[in-house]
Amino acid sequence: MYKKALKSREDHTKHVTNWEQFMEALDHKFICLAPWCDTVKCEEAVKDRSKEESLVKMAASNDEEVVLTGSAKTLCVPFELGQQVFGEHDETKCFHCGQKARVTALWGRSY
Repeated sequence: MYKKALKSREDHTKHVTNWEQFMEALDHKFICLAPWCDTVKCEEAVKDRSKEESLVKMAASNDEEVVLTGSAKTLCVPFELGQQVFGEHDETKCFHCGQKARVTALWGRSY
């Protein structure tokens, strides 16, 4: 049972590095692993922007198309990935704001 659940989670997780990849993955019901600056300001901006963009997409869709809406939020900073603090000379950028990434976080959409 554990192996089945682990495989399902892995099959529904995408590694993303920018906003477009992030929204595309969320729209297809994936959770996202993304480099993040680990600031409250950026997290709140992701929540607001993801909600706004999904509402715009829903308004533009036809009645037959199912569009998921809701804010994206951090789910956790996975121990095995999040504990990897990006080094001083690492050039990895936050997927949302472009500032220096500090952790890798798992993101999902709340409904």
